[in-house]
Amino acid sequence: MKNTLPKSTSVIVTVFSETFSIIETIERLLKKDRGYILEIILVVHPKSSDESKAVCQKLTSQYSFVRIHYQQKTPGVGWAIREGMKIAKGQYLALMAADLETEPEAIDRMMLKFEETDCDVVIGNRWLKGGGFNNYDKMKLVLNWFFQNIFKILYRTKISDLTYGLKILKKEVADNIKWSGTLHEFYIETTIRPLKQKYKIEQVPTIWICRQEGVSRNTFITNFRYVKLACKILFEKVT
Repeated sequence: MKNTLPKSTSVIVTVFSETFSIIETIERLLKKDRGYILEIILVVHPKSSDESKAVCQKLTSQYSFVRIHYQQKTPGVGWAIREGMKIAKGQYLALMAADLETEPEAIDRMMLKFEETDCDVVIGNRWLKGGGFNNYDKMKLVLNWFFQNIFKILYRTKISDLTYGLKILKKEVADNIKWSGTLHEFYIETTIRPLKQKYKIEQVPTIWICRQEGVSRNTFITNFRYVKLACKILFEKVT
């Protein structure tokens, strides 16, 4: 398929203390890139390890389109992504993490979906045919399934993975929305606020794979923030 979106995409990658995972993430992104990646922004937590920061610095030397932004507001991955979206120069904003739990190859499938449909947002969906979970906690998987289906009904939507952070938004969509999430609940906010405001959303299958380095900072208690925010936005008036 002819690429209709040349040099149009900013890939925002949140970094905590990953090392080899960052390198592999970028390598796999570039392997699938058909010319649409304008820049890769590594949003690095200020308390990341020295080794992780050194890897990021090396990547900026290796690739002219890779740049580092040290997160200004902490704590929270929501703040990190919001800062990345604000400084991004691309027409499309791809959101992912450096831990390889988000599948780099899915970005290309999402860009194809934009080319096919001219939608506003594309969501990575682990529950679609072709997607899935690799080494995911069984209890969390059951709870995830119940949450997705309950809020799918409440929001009257076909989207069946509302909470996953892997997605691409048009820059104009991100700029037009007043965001509030600061921690991991920002992952669901970037789905349901565009949904509530009637933006056109598509989805593609993707596979979640358990990280090989580092420890997830998304605790079980944090999941209640997803529920609280989803309920709040559900009853908000669209202005």
